[in-house]
Amino acid sequence: MDFAAFPPEVNSALMYSGSGAGPLMAAATAWSNLAAELSSTATQYESVITALTTEQWTGAGSAAAAAAAQPYVSWLTATSTAAEQAAMQATASAAAYEAAFTATVPPPVIAANRATLAALVATNFLGINTPAIMATEAHYAEMWVQDAVAMYTYQATSAVAAVLQPLTPASQTTNPAGAGLQAAAVGAAAASSPAQGLGDIVSGLQTELTNLALGTSSIGTGLWNMLPTSVQDMLTALDGFLGTPLIFNGIQQVGVTASWFVFAAIPNAILGSHTAAGLYGGAEAAEAAGAAAVEGAAAGLASEVAPVGAAASLGEASLVGSLSVPASWTSAAPAAANVGTALAGSGWTVPEEAGAVTGMAGMPGMAAAAKGAGAYAGPRYGFKPVVMPKQVVV
Repeated sequence: MDFAAFPPEVNSALMYSGSGAGPLMAAATAWSNLAAELSSTATQYESVITALTTEQWTGAGSAAAAAAAQPYVSWLTATSTAAEQAAMQATASAAAYEAAFTATVPPPVIAANRATLAALVATNFLGINTPAIMATEAHYAEMWVQDAVAMYTYQATSAVAAVLQPLTPASQTTNPAGAGLQAAAVGAAAASSPAQGLGDIVSGLQTELTNLALGTSSIGTGLWNMLPTSVQDMLTALDGFLGTPLIFNGIQQVGVTASWFVFAAIPNAILGSHTAAGLYGGAEAAEAAGAAAVEGAAAGLASEVAPVGAAASLGEASLVGSLSVPASWTSAAPAAANVGTALAGSGWTVPEEAGAVTGMAGMPGMAAAAKGAGAYAGPRYGFKPVVMPKQVVV
């Protein structure tokens, strides 16, 4: 563009009417941040690949992976360099604009010059304002040249700053057919899902049961054929592993030993349970016998200490032989109890089941109680005691 052909009003208006250097500085900051991020990504990418292929993963596969990733790392590095250059160029463009803006004549100055010239021309009677008019025109010409030079300089500087390193897209580092292969794998996985496999097994089981009922199929072969190939391979490998003599003998010995201990413990457990039951039953019987004996002794004692009725008479006493005795003696003295008379009691009956009894059972009644507590309760006459003769030792 020929800026010298434009008056200073146009050039100054073009320079002052824009948005200034703000957008250029913002673009420079954005390109600088992008360059920093790309550089950091390339560095981290390179360090991860190096550590993976030299420390944790070695071999042909790691070499192939590193070779496939290296072009991408190179692209990150080149793009980071281009972004940094773009940031520098944007900064240079902003600086060129600031310089051109400073060199451009402000539009108000040009407008004032034109207003002064118009006033001088209007009042130029008899040429009295001719020198002033010439000076004003010369000043205007200087402004014309100044704006033209500023615009030409700005154009040249901006042209240099506009030279940027071209950005290239990243090269293809993956298999283009990978998406199609992945879709096919997903479809195959969906077709052979666990639910579908279970449905096939149930359907096959129904078919085999029908054939078995008709006598046209063997259930063992049919069930084996219904299993997926992966399950058949796993069971075959497991059968071969368990068929190894060392494994088979070890499992057999463990089973035989465990069974021997179980069957040997059964008789001992039965014998122990019978012994415990006998001890528990004997303790209950002894406790019941002791309780019955104590109850019988208490009943007999109560009958012997029963109160005797009172009797009175005046002026006479009862006679026992030639001996006077109180009248109540004959009625108060009970008859001699027979030695064989049984002690009054409840007998040997099993008491009702009671709660837990603490402490030892009571002592059974003494056998001497069978003589009867009233055997010698009153005086007896005409009784001749038996005296054992004393042994004479010669």
